[in-house]
Amino acid sequence: GMPIVYLEPRDLSVLQAQTVLDFLNRATSAQQLARDIEFPREPDIGVRLGQRLLDARAALGGAYTAIGQVRAVRLIGPERFTEICVAALGYSPERWAELFYGGTPASAPTENGLALALEVRPQPAWLGQSLALTLRISDAGGTPRAGVAVALQTGAGTLVWMYGYTRVEGQAITVLSGADGTADVELVRAPSEPLSELQQAAFDTAFTALDATAPDPIKLEADFRALADLYLLERSYNLRRAIDIHVRDRREAMLASINPGTWRFAWPVDSVLVQADALAAGGGGNTVARAVRTVEWKNWVGAWLEFFADALREGAGLDAKFGQALGRAGSAEVLVDLLGQAQRFVADQSGRTAQWLGQKTIDSAVARVVSSDLDNVAPAAREAVLTQLEVAAREVSPTALGSYTLVRHTRKELLGSVSAFDALSLERLGRAEALVAQVDTQAARIETLALQVQRTRSQIDSDVTRFSTDYSRFNTDLADFNRTRPGVVISPVSPGIGGVSPGVVISPVVPVSPVIGVGVAPIVRRAAPAKKRKPRRPAPKP
Repeated sequence: GMPIVYLEPRDLSVLQAQTVLDFLNRATSAQQLARDIEFPREPDIGVRLGQRLLDARAALGGAYTAIGQVRAVRLIGPERFTEICVAALGYSPERWAELFYGGTPASAPTENGLALALEVRPQPAWLGQSLALTLRISDAGGTPRAGVAVALQTGAGTLVWMYGYTRVEGQAITVLSGADGTADVELVRAPSEPLSELQQAAFDTAFTALDATAPDPIKLEADFRALADLYLLERSYNLRRAIDIHVRDRREAMLASINPGTWRFAWPVDSVLVQADALAAGGGGNTVARAVRTVEWKNWVGAWLEFFADALREGAGLDAKFGQALGRAGSAEVLVDLLGQAQRFVADQSGRTAQWLGQKTIDSAVARVVSSDLDNVAPAAREAVLTQLEVAAREVSPTALGSYTLVRHTRKELLGSVSAFDALSLERLGRAEALVAQVDTQAARIETLALQVQRTRSQIDSDVTRFSTDYSRFNTDLADFNRTRPGVVISPVSPGIGGVSPGVVISPVVPVSPVIGVGVAPIVRRAAPAKKRKPRRPAPKP
């Protein structure tokens, strides 16, 4: 396989670096890169890493312009970078080291003892940038030493070492020097929310163009304003996301600063101590060489926010727009005009940082209005501005004017509903009163009918009771008659309603015939009453 000798951007000459850049910029597909960068029996650049190279190239504007940009692509570690350079330069994978270095890169030690050097790039760096750490191990005679274990630790951030496909990371790690006596490590201080590869590439491209050696932020005011313009561009989506994440992490300390204007005069610096210890070959944790460095990141957030806010305030012109609104104000409706101007300003901003700064710009403009001379403003408008504007302006967002307009709109709707309800209620009240009168009349009629029905029912109940009593008395008398007249049986006919039927059946009892053995009881029925004869007419007198 390949010897553990890795190339770094500094190892290439200007001509060699340009050859590698041209090779990558000519590539049209990930498949082409995977085919052209081929190392037999070695894990090399596949389709996925090829696509990462193309994506990073696109984020840089369509072309690599510096060899360091290639090395900075995520997951392109020392071995993958070396494979890209070897393939682009046309070296044989088996003999590339000999051809590149002109001899064997590692030789036998010339003297006893080890020397350890720690290099850090870039220094100083901008907050959010990763640092490249290079460990150089050699003997006292300057000959590189391979295979030396080095313990590396940092006070903050994460150390990342790529060994082939193996990724070793942590605040303290152990690395091995390669055949050239070096080991490359990355020191990353990630924000609270990790950035995507495209976001990190856009961030690195934008901030690499800024001079990190500037003694104070004022020297970079023009550059910071240009960065603000770049942030607002529609195509700068990934840059906006990256910056918004860093600003959000420091929003309370810098965006809501009590003493505005102080961040532009001096850089806040985050510093970390990095220590490397070369370990003895026999183990046991003994240190044979040590290197210590203090690394720094300049915190750009506060200064950039102040210059960005200046640019937004100058471009918005809220003071002039608010003054015009007050000049034509005649009532409390001026609040709607003022809040509308503020809402349109916030809605025009792209990105969360711009919206946060836009709200702060509105608050400052409103404070100047409230503290200004309002004697020439109509009394109703002046009262509304002094009592409600500041509170209402705090709730303006890109999509709404806040709770003031909501309450105002709701109040109008409620008043309209109440008026309509009053008119409708009067009409319905008249109808209800008429219906109540009709119901009362019908109820009186029903009550009268019910009373009549009650009296009729009582009379019927009385007649039925009297009938029942008379019928019972008749049955008693009939039973007594039958007992006292043994030769005759009288059976009453079923009574009709309202009295006893006049028909009575009298059956004389006849003894049983000895011959037939059956008693015959002739039925004697009461003769029908004789018809009354009409009286004869008297003869006429002569």
